[in-house]
Formats: sequence, structure tokens, C-alpha cells
Amino acid sequence: MRPLPFELFTYGATLTAVAYLRWRGLRMDWRTVEFMAGPMLAQLPRALAIGLVLHAVVLALRRERPGEWLRAVATPASLVVWLRVWLATMAMTYTYSWLKVSVPLLRWSVLDPTLWQLDRFVHFGLSPSIFAAELVAGTPVAGWLDRWYALWLTTVTGMLAYVFLHPRLDLRRHFAFACAALWITGAALYFALPAIGPCYAFEELFREVRTEMPRAAAAQATLWENYARLVAGRDGSLKQFNPYLGVGALPSLHVGAQVLFALWARRHARRLFVPLAAAAALTFLASLASGWHYAVDGYLGALLAIAALAAADRCEPLAEANRGAAAAPPRASST
Repeated sequence: MRPLPFELFTYGATLTAVAYLRWRGLRMDWRTVEFMAGPMLAQLPRALAIGLVLHAVVLALRRERPGEWLRAVATPASLVVWLRVWLATMAMTYTYSWLKVSVPLLRWSVLDPTLWQLDRFVHFGLSPSIFAAELVAGTPVAGWLDRWYALWLTTVTGMLAYVFLHPRLDLRRHFAFACAALWITGAALYFALPAIGPCYAFEELFREVRTEMPRAAAAQATLWENYARLVAGRDGSLKQFNPYLGVGALPSLHVGAQVLFALWARRHARRLFVPLAAAAALTFLASLASGWHYAVDGYLGALLAIAALAAADRCEPLAEANRGAAAAPPRASST
């Protein structure tokens, strides 16, 4: 029961973030924990059910009986690790959400004009955002990308639920560390490089495609309402806001998460690598066409995913005996 590296990193980052926000004058008291802890704990049975269903589907596709897998994941050690990685993920979500939503209270300037120019410079004078929006406008692709981007949270939940029920406990810890490193570092970068995204900073350029992406348009309106409430409350009059509705462009953790999942699959579930890599590419294109992100946001998100995996390799290394077998796990016994 000693603290594990993924726990030390995640809980240490949480305490550091709370101390920093309190130092900057924000009221980070126990109520901020209660607001999130209850609903997140209530989702644990759902996460368990999703993980069980996904593993059952995988075993059925492989035509394997679930007995060996069930014996591996139903042990006390397995159940304890399952709970610990989910508790750390909750702490990660708490840290990420409060850091991100606090940016407009503590950083009053934004870097969107600079990022817009940087995007054009990197792409030889072409704006990837405008190109993507004009490319899909007036086509069914806009609606398809809109639906896919709206499923991002569902795909993240499914991936976490699946990996956190993997029979290899070292792989669960490794993945938990990589996820925490990605999201918490990303939230810190929102502070260092505050930006609201092209859909807000250059709204007029996305009016045409926004009508064809109603889910993105509705989400952008909801987030902007919360952001405007935070900005108006800088004078101390802020009374109510939603900590889950933070606005931040750089980096794109939508892209970063999908890249992380694809890289994980390349190592441990190679049949999933191509579809997950395609998912990352579609997420990147949707983030540009809808105006959520600049292209450099996606690039930085992908680099963060690579760095997060490298940090996990170092801090939560996989068991040496399993490294070679990780990419192609042995088939379960049919007896």
C-alpha cells in the first residue's frame, strides 16, 4: 500500500495547484473538492461496467473464454489497483479543471494574435484553420466531424475504463501516470500560454461552417458564457460558474489524448493502432474546421503525449519480463 509513482505525481501536482491558486487569492477550500468528488465517485460503477463490457467484446472477437481474464482481474490486488488508478484520475480531473477555469481570473491577456501569426508562419502563409473550415463547409464532412468531436469524452472514458481493467497491473499504473502527466502539464501550459482559440478570437471566420456543426457551436456558446462570467467577476463579484467549463487553446488535449491512446495501442494492442491513429487525425481536423484550436495547438498536444509516455516509461516502468510480450499478449486458455 505504499504510494506509487503515479500517485505521488498526481497528488503532488494537486496539492501544488491548490497551494498556488490559494496564494493567488482564489478561494480553494474543501467545497471545491466536495463539488467534484461526489459526482465522480458516483461514476465508478459505470466505469467498471464499461470496462467489463469492452473486455468482453474484445475476448469475444478473439474467440477467447473470459475465465483466465476474470481470474486475473478479480484478485484483491487487482481491485485495489483499479480503485487507486481511478482515485488518482479523479484528482487529475480536479487539478486540470480548476487550473483551466482559473486562467481568465489570473491571466488577463491572451496570445491568440500571436498564435494566429505563428500558424501562418509555420504553414508558409496559409492558415490551417481557414483552410480546414473552407474544405469541409457545404459538405457532409462538416456534420461527420461535428458528431465525432462531440464523442471525445465518450472515447476517453471508454479507453480509461478498458485499460484500467487490464490484467497487467504495471500497465495500468504506467497508463495512469501518462494520462496524469498529459492533462496536468497541459493545464499548466494554459497558464503559461493563455489563449481562447480561433472560434472566439476570430469568430467571423467560422460563421459559415458553424451552422453545419451545431454541436460545436452549442458547446462553444456554453463555454463562452462561463468564460464571460469569469471575466466579469475579476473585480471580486464572481458568485457562480462551472469549473468544468474552462476555455484554453494551447495545447489541444483533445488531440493529445487521442495521440496518447494511439501510441499506447502501438505498444500493447497493435490491432487498435490504425483506428486510434485515424481517430487522432480526425480529431485534429475537426478541431481546426470548428475553430476550437490552432494547428500548433494540436502539434503541441501530440508532443505532450509523446513526452507523457516517456515520463511514464521512466517513472512507472513496465515489468522487464513483460516488455516483449506487451505488443502481442498471449491468448487465454480455452480450458
